[in-house]
Amino acid sequence: MKREVDNVKKSSGSMDFGMFVITITLLCIGLVMVASASSYHALIYYGDSNFLFIRQLIYAVVGVITMIVISRIDYKKYKKWAYLAFIIASILLLLVVTPFGVTRNGAKRWLGLGESFQFQPSEIMKPVLVIAIATYLSRNIKKLNTLKGYIVPTIMLLIVILLMYLQKHMSGMLVLIVAAVSVIFTSGIKLKVRTILSGVLIIGMVAAAFVLAEDFRMQRIFSFMNPEEDLKDGNWQAAQSLYAIGSGGLLGRGLGQSRQKYLWLPEAQNDFIFSILGEELGFVGTSIVLGLFIFFIYKGYKIAMTCKDFYGSLIAAGITSIFAIQMLVNVAVVTCSMPVTGMPLPFFSYGGTSLFINLCSMGIILNISKNCNKTKE
Repeated sequence: MKREVDNVKKSSGSMDFGMFVITITLLCIGLVMVASASSYHALIYYGDSNFLFIRQLIYAVVGVITMIVISRIDYKKYKKWAYLAFIIASILLLLVVTPFGVTRNGAKRWLGLGESFQFQPSEIMKPVLVIAIATYLSRNIKKLNTLKGYIVPTIMLLIVILLMYLQKHMSGMLVLIVAAVSVIFTSGIKLKVRTILSGVLIIGMVAAAFVLAEDFRMQRIFSFMNPEEDLKDGNWQAAQSLYAIGSGGLLGRGLGQSRQKYLWLPEAQNDFIFSILGEELGFVGTSIVLGLFIFFIYKGYKIAMTCKDFYGSLIAAGITSIFAIQMLVNVAVVTCSMPVTGMPLPFFSYGGTSLFINLCSMGIILNISKNCNKTKE
């Protein structure tokens, strides 16, 4: 009987337990930081210092349960629904720029019903775009030796870029571009140097046009280039972020002892939560968290590289790239290594949609790790 059970386990495989543990570890640290960073903001605006933490905790619990459920669903089944999911996600993105869209903090990027239920369709599009492109490429392997085989994925990406442009959501656009490109390159596309340079030039021109289209983006560029000027306006958030990180020293002020979270650093529980981490836990704490993220990304790409199934390899690479670019840009922004842009830190920044989708994406990764040693299609 025991032998039969072992044979079943061996044939079905087991998920990457290390990836599961590091995901839960990052999530738990993130929840602790949300509890600390959001306490004063929640007390002032909601009358309860634990209000935002409890909301985040609920999303985390539901997300972990969903992650475990998804980790048991064969990722190959997504092929059947990939295109439909892409169409639905695109429609949701389009609805954002209609009267159905919800504006928060000056940005119209949400859908929902009142204050109790709101979500960002761009977060849903991240894994959906990866799965849709991976589905097309895996079904058209023979076409991948020519550029013609990448026309459909390019059209998918252009549709998403247009919809994100209408939302004026540059950071989200960046994540989706990186996700799509990572899937395409993982497929083994062979490009000449001049083709790569042409692509970089086109992307650069689009990015420049996107920046020039809005005055506030130009202001962010000028503020970044002149960090010691305009400290009361354009550079306020960046300056407060550096004050927080710098005052943390080696070991930090102590958990819960941040001073910048007392509304000196606006929305400290969101995109700048890493600054509060640096202030409270110091260089040691931030180094540990960054080390965990680096190991997390390494594990994700390792799953993609070792997966014998082409489809699974593409999805794992795309989803891992989503986490990687978000982590890199977020840390770069809070350390003033690049202009300020809204980029959440995975598993840390407050936001129910982002956290839930991240955990769902991890469920897919864990299922791929479980089946990565199966025969390649």
